[in-house]
Amino acid sequence: MSEAQQLALLPQPSSVATADGTFILTDDLAISGPAEWAPIVRRLIGSGTGLELPVADDGALKLIKDETLSAEAYKLSVTADGIQITAADERGVNWATQTLRQLLPVDAYAPAPTGTQLIIGAVEITDAPRFAWRGVMLDTGRHFTPYQDLINFVDLLAMHKYNTFHLHLTEDQGWRFESKKYPQLTETSCWRRESQNPLWEKGDGTPHGGFYTQDQLRALVRYAGQRGITVVPEIEFPGHVLSVLAAFPQFGNNPDSDYEPATTWGVFPEVLNMSDAALQFAFDIWEEVLDIFPSKYIHVGGDECPRVEWQQSEAARQLAADRGLPDVDHLQRWFTEQLRDWLAERGRQLVGWDEINDEGILDGAVTMAWRDEKYGVAAAKGGLPVVMSPVSKTYFDYYPDSGRDEPYSIGNLITTERAYSLDPTDGIPAELHDQVLGTQCQLWTEYMPTMRRVQYMAFPRACAHSEAAWSEPENRDWTDFSTRLQGHLKRLDLLGVNYRPESGPHPWQRGGTGLWERPN
Repeated sequence: MSEAQQLALLPQPSSVATADGTFILTDDLAISGPAEWAPIVRRLIGSGTGLELPVADDGALKLIKDETLSAEAYKLSVTADGIQITAADERGVNWATQTLRQLLPVDAYAPAPTGTQLIIGAVEITDAPRFAWRGVMLDTGRHFTPYQDLINFVDLLAMHKYNTFHLHLTEDQGWRFESKKYPQLTETSCWRRESQNPLWEKGDGTPHGGFYTQDQLRALVRYAGQRGITVVPEIEFPGHVLSVLAAFPQFGNNPDSDYEPATTWGVFPEVLNMSDAALQFAFDIWEEVLDIFPSKYIHVGGDECPRVEWQQSEAARQLAADRGLPDVDHLQRWFTEQLRDWLAERGRQLVGWDEINDEGILDGAVTMAWRDEKYGVAAAKGGLPVVMSPVSKTYFDYYPDSGRDEPYSIGNLITTERAYSLDPTDGIPAELHDQVLGTQCQLWTEYMPTMRRVQYMAFPRACAHSEAAWSEPENRDWTDFSTRLQGHLKRLDLLGVNYRPESGPHPWQRGGTGLWERPN
């Protein structure tokens, strides 16, 4: 058994070497080194160990700044004399401390000290991430995620050394971003009257909704940043806008319609009418978004935007002609180009789903390739940065197992092993590997009404994906990962995470069926 297997380290570090000897963390353990880094260590291991970890010049937990290391890289050394963490930046300290937490007895993941003696075996670890973008997307539009659940979810992402939280804030079924300029969005657009799944004869009759205040989102950004994570917001235009049109029907192509937030799932034909007023509305929203989210990358959606309404609209045809476009099918591309330039003027970079390149490579944008890896390959060959997010391996709303006892999901199958098999550079010529920013997994929530369901669908597949995002290919092996995962799941147990067991009876088999489960 390898050193990493014995220690159940996940994701797999670049290099692990164990040695003889141990170090005992006692109540008087202190931290030495850059004072601004001490809270990172204290924040991550203080509650589970009960250690106060004050700052002292002679502290046995030494933090060392070494700017020759690459971004997010770290070295972690444990000897009989103490612990030493070396990094170039705060993220490196975060990831080193997450690894240190894994070296501790599993009880260190409990919410309070259990009295277990805190002993770590001697070890030397050198580590650095393979990719700069290691992300998870959570859809809060189909089902609203309570704010505290978002905070807890960030902690789980940080535990797996994810550094990007893609927060999907708007959908046909609900708008989740508080706009000060357009309060109608939180008065009308954030609530739907009910929800209806395909196998139900009728809707559940229960209103559903919610939104995040701007202050809540600012706090979320700070909280995530302290843990090494950037929050990338997504506000979607010109498609997926039924909830918007419920408050502002004048921005639709049929303004006399009785628009309302969608109560079912799927792709709807309603899109913005692309008038100057509608575009000004969109840019006003983005102005508010940028004031809250400092991320360099801003996700604008761009997927699944039907053109039927434009094709049937004389006003849309006239707009296309006035803007010098060949036809109405280019209205979305024209808008995306305007938004790309607008963001660039403000020091930000547009990220969009791979449809942004359907009318040709969109220079200056980041492509999030979801429909197939080939869209990422094409974008990389076209000179664009790429985040590989193929539906075939990173869409964790798909079934995690082929058994009939799985709760109802959107369809298809991605097992943990399949998620682990992802290599974000597959199909991309070696000379273009630098174009791959990284990879991201997706949690679309049509059939995830609660955080417990999100956790069930995310883990342990996200454990596998986090290693595909972090570890070099030569350090990855499914059998080895499976062994380490068994130890890692004990940590998730201590945290109360509702992960899907890889074997054995499923939780719902002991508790009957529910509205959100697939019938036999």
